[in-house]
Amino acid sequence: MSFKDLYSEVKKRKMEALNKKDIVKAVEKYGKILAVEGRFEKPKNVVENMYAAEKRTIKPSQIMKYELELFDIVLIGCPGDQIPEAAHPRIQVFVQNGGWLITTDWALVSIVEKLFPGYLRWNGQKTADAVVACQLADPTHPFLDGVKSEMTREKWIKKATKNAAIDEFRWWLETKSYPIRVINPVEVNVLIYSRDIKYKWGEGAVLCYFDVGTMGGRVIHIISHTHLQKGGEKGKFVSALILTNILDERISRKMGIPLTSSVRYVSDWTQTQTPKYTETQFQTQGTFNPSPGGDDWLRPPTSSENYIIPSSTANGRDGADSGEISLMGTSQINEADRNSFSLTTNCAYCTLDFNEYAGKIYICQECKAAYHEGCLNNQINEGTCKSCNRILLW
Repeated sequence: MSFKDLYSEVKKRKMEALNKKDIVKAVEKYGKILAVEGRFEKPKNVVENMYAAEKRTIKPSQIMKYELELFDIVLIGCPGDQIPEAAHPRIQVFVQNGGWLITTDWALVSIVEKLFPGYLRWNGQKTADAVVACQLADPTHPFLDGVKSEMTREKWIKKATKNAAIDEFRWWLETKSYPIRVINPVEVNVLIYSRDIKYKWGEGAVLCYFDVGTMGGRVIHIISHTHLQKGGEKGKFVSALILTNILDERISRKMGIPLTSSVRYVSDWTQTQTPKYTETQFQTQGTFNPSPGGDDWLRPPTSSENYIIPSSTANGRDGADSGEISLMGTSQINEADRNSFSLTTNCAYCTLDFNEYAGKIYICQECKAAYHEGCLNNQINEGTCKSCNRILLW
């Protein structure tokens, strides 16, 4: 699904099923977002497809040319270290005067720790390239409005695997993402949590925020990157829903538009009831709670040595037959050299060979599964390789 189609579906769901028609129209008329690219964050495809009155994506060196106060949200992409030092006081004033700042991944160190100390800190660990299951710590928060109900729609349940609870989604961690340590739990709100990240890298926060000053300023931090959510269609949809929810909430506060809860809009959702995760469940390292679906989708390690990481498994789904699940790895897609490729090989998707095929042939780097170009496009919609179940990357 393209970014355009993804954000179009989010907008449609909000207007038709989530009781947000008024706020969507208000954001389209008044909402303004400025995104600052990072060396590892390319937010343009995300931002340009959000519904808003003004959507700009700029280079870090251009930030001094803009009056930040004219925007409702400023997004600073990872790593944020190319933003001129002279712009730092302007960013602080923007937030102190009521602006909202979104930062991603390594900007935790270069922007959040530096400009807004005392709230969050990098814990010194670096994650692997992995896709992790995430849980909603506060499903009733406006940033997560509609997320739990949308995740339990029949559309997503049909695509769910036996190893994933229906009220969970997957989030892709880029190689060397920075785990988030909350050093001021009184002021910091953790909205999305991952037990996977907690068990392996010591901290579980995925999305969190804290307020600054007395004028409504807010800093929102996300692990990994906004444009890299390849944890399947469900994960990408949830990511888009959350980012637009943040803008919705900002404009609703600014314009004084009340947000109506979407809880009662369940015309095509399943009515499955799942228990609410508690803070104790998230924070207690020695306790494991089975998923609502009944499967022990993740077994906490007895030591760091026996924890499964993507690179340690042959197929990215160690123990899949027994109901266990590992962190999902990724695999690069490469175009095959027809001069050395055996045309009698069978396509992993359609099972036909390549003898009479004149188009491009693609190979999964990890398991060497081969695909016709059209077959690969179909398989990418599923998110993972047909053979090894790793997330496919171009």
